[in-house]
Amino acid sequence: MHEQFFDNVMLMVPMVASLDPSSSWASVEPAAWDDADPTVRETVVGMGLDACIRADDAVNASELEDPAITWLAARFLCEEHREVADEFLSNDATTSPTHTMADLFELALVQDDATATDLLDANTICVGALALAWEVHAGFTPEATCWLIRVQSVEETGGDAEYLSLFDNAGDVENAATDARFGELAEASGAKPNALSELLEGVE
Repeated sequence: MHEQFFDNVMLMVPMVASLDPSSSWASVEPAAWDDADPTVRETVVGMGLDACIRADDAVNASELEDPAITWLAARFLCEEHREVADEFLSNDATTSPTHTMADLFELALVQDDATATDLLDANTICVGALALAWEVHAGFTPEATCWLIRVQSVEETGGDAEYLSLFDNAGDVENAATDARFGELAEASGAKPNALSELLEGVE
């Protein structure tokens, strides 16, 4: 479970860093378990185990620290704390009128049809696409917007295959369809096409 915990922390880093730029998460360079330095693995897993210990000692959610790490630790390392971790994560954060943060974090976990390496690679391409032709919602980063794009895709399709397919090199017909789908998900995540995007659309 240590590897699953680590990989899911790496995928959550951009969202947490976007919500709190002063967070220590902002300095983490995401890398999958297989590619990460052993020291980084040990440090991140240690953070999760420490969160489990704090949860053991806490009387209620108000005594916990770092909601994201606490939730992921409870999800993979100490499941007996899931209920209080859900409450702690969702208490102060509302990014959706229909979902708690715990709901969104559950959707953002690595799905059965993908690996963390696949997703981190796709995220890099997604961030580049947004930086080139989109303006993200005020207060959000391109990285966090890609996180939301993927969460929406997972909710609608039940897996990561669609998100990964958005960044595959395909034929012209497939690319047109995936470009349209990417645009739909980006706009639903608060992004708007910039002048370059509109220019490129006019050329097509």
